[in-house]
Amino acid sequence: MPIVIHNHWIDRLAIVAGFLSGLALYPQVYLLMTTSPEGVSIATFAIIFFNSIVWLVYSMHRGLWTLAIPSVLNIIASGAVLVWAAFS
Repeated sequence: MPIVIHNHWIDRLAIVAGFLSGLALYPQVYLLMTTSPEGVSIATFAIIFFNSIVWLVYSMHRGLWTLAIPSVLNIIASGAVLVWAAFS
């Protein structure tokens, strides 16, 4: 399904919300990666990781790129924590 870009104000708001939602994990990721892995819930980040993959696949299927933005950002953030925790 092709990506359709709309110019309505709510569509622009959805883009901003998508970026903010996707960036929400990054302060926590930074904090976790600058400290020890004690207290990190691997299960939580694994759920976020796999949930974001499902949302990314759905967004690609429906052509909803505003939903793909936070999905990709959350996959990167949660994946980084999972890798960091596995090798720390």
